[in-house]
Amino acid sequence: MKLSKKGLQQPARFELLPLLDVIFLLLIFFVFVMLKMTMQSSINIELPQLVDNSQQTEELLIISINNKNQIFINDKITTEALMLAQVMTLQKEKKEQKSPILIRGDKKSDLGVALSILDKLRLSGFQQVAFATEKDQ
Repeated sequence: MKLSKKGLQQPARFELLPLLDVIFLLLIFFVFVMLKMTMQSSINIELPQLVDNSQQTEELLIISINNKNQIFINDKITTEALMLAQVMTLQKEKKEQKSPILIRGDKKSDLGVALSILDKLRLSGFQQVAFATEKDQ
């Protein structure tokens, strides 16, 4: 009895399921990497809560104070003595006269540091200065 080779040979198939598994694993990997990168570039600050919190859409100059009372201007660390000069330099670069400034202070930071920054900014002529809060849920 002679067997035919035509009956034993199956046509080649392209399987999609393993390919989909690989694509989903790559997608998950890139999502986690992007989330990790955004978490590392931000400063960890726990904002105080307020009942009414209105959002501003203008481009703001952000001054952050973390729980160790370190001062950051747009995510770059600075000292209280150099802060005012850096704010004025950034305002000149924007070519906007006295654009709004937002102070983000951690709940555990000293109130005196935030008030000192506010006082220096107001004495220098910056009138649009606000404090960031979180809306009470």
